[in-house]
Amino acid sequence: MSFITAVALSLLLVLLLVSLRIYTILPDRSSTLPKTSILQSDRIVELTPPSTSHALIILGSGGHTAEMFSLLSSISPDILTHRTYVFSTGDIHSAKSARAFENSLVGRFTKKGNERVGYRLLEIPRARRVRQSWVSTPWSCLMCLVGCLDVLRGVDLKGMTEEMKGCWVGRGVPDVVICNGPATAVMMVLACYIYKFFGRCSTRIIYVESFARVTTMSLSGKLLLPFAHRFLVQWPQLAEKYPSAEHLGFLVS
Repeated sequence: MSFITAVALSLLLVLLLVSLRIYTILPDRSSTLPKTSILQSDRIVELTPPSTSHALIILGSGGHTAEMFSLLSSISPDILTHRTYVFSTGDIHSAKSARAFENSLVGRFTKKGNERVGYRLLEIPRARRVRQSWVSTPWSCLMCLVGCLDVLRGVDLKGMTEEMKGCWVGRGVPDVVICNGPATAVMMVLACYIYKFFGRCSTRIIYVESFARVTTMSLSGKLLLPFAHRFLVQWPQLAEKYPSAEHLGFLVS
């Protein structure tokens, strides 16, 4: 066997093993889709993470952020006890909205012993700016991916006080990522799957398509459809067009 043939076979074997690993970590939603129809008026938000869980919430600019907090308003902070909000560089609106939302929850925090469990608000590089050249987009996406990997490995936790670190012990990696369309979501989900590939996390991905998407899905939605454990759309025609998506009615007001 020649050297070139041996290298080719080795690369083929590596490619096969990598493909099998990717296949094993992709979600299988075929058995979890609802078997009965649900009226839009029911307004069911079917996000049921385990008790005392850590949710990583991806904020986009403008409408994405408004819809996200409308969605979160239906979820008790006694369930999502650990909350990490991620926003893109320069998105002051999302940062202010997150603080305002958390201030509205004051007095309803779940306590861990004598310590009050709070939240993290983290800024990462923007994946792509509006009207940004596609030539420079790969570089900005790479920087965003690095920022997402830093979030998942808890780089910011090192700078916390010992008291706050105690609240986050064992909760550095999120149990669930909730996203609804911004480009940053694609990079965060990719970061999660990099960790999944190496067995470093078992984070579930919940994607909620924007209310504004009535007949067609967003680019982020199309990219993340195969990777989300729950993919929720708010209009029945989208669920008909994409069979692996779920329609549970309007999830935002």
